[in-house]
Amino acid sequence: MEESDISWSKYYPECDYLSYDMDSSLRDNFLHDEKYCTYRWRLKYDSPASPIQTIMFDNEGKCVGGYEFCYGNAKIFDVYDHIPIFQRNIYNDTIFKIIKFDNYIDLFDTDFAKKKETSQTLKNYDYNIIVVWSYYGGYYMKRHLRQVKKYIEKFNNKYKFRVIYLRIKEND
Repeated sequence: MEESDISWSKYYPECDYLSYDMDSSLRDNFLHDEKYCTYRWRLKYDSPASPIQTIMFDNEGKCVGGYEFCYGNAKIFDVYDHIPIFQRNIYNDTIFKIIKFDNYIDLFDTDFAKKKETSQTLKNYDYNIIVVWSYYGGYYMKRHLRQVKKYIEKFNNKYKFRVIYLRIKEND
């Protein structure tokens, strides 16, 4: 873990978590492919997905909710009294069918064995949350990470979570 990662780790919730870097060769795919975009309006008007996202999956790898930075208020996390996180009313069945855990696991900059292990342990948790983030988000990224932490801590006694932090590296 890099020194700067240690200072960011204080925003991580007290639950199981993993941390990966995004495979830089797939970054453009991530920003322009519908299987990673929760905010459909962006693709409809030929604009890339937000690079900062929080996507929640059930223990079968199905998308059950999500949030894209800049297209909603992260503070909505603490007004929900139930799982999962939903971003306003922009979802429909099509989005849930397209966005899958396995799509995101392909983005992890790690070997096949580690990806397979991460995927196989999906069922050990009620919810797996992938947080795509970067240092360049600065204050807003920290605020977003705090909201995710607060949300998980609110429901941690009711559900078993795992958070996977997928960092977009700046200097690629």
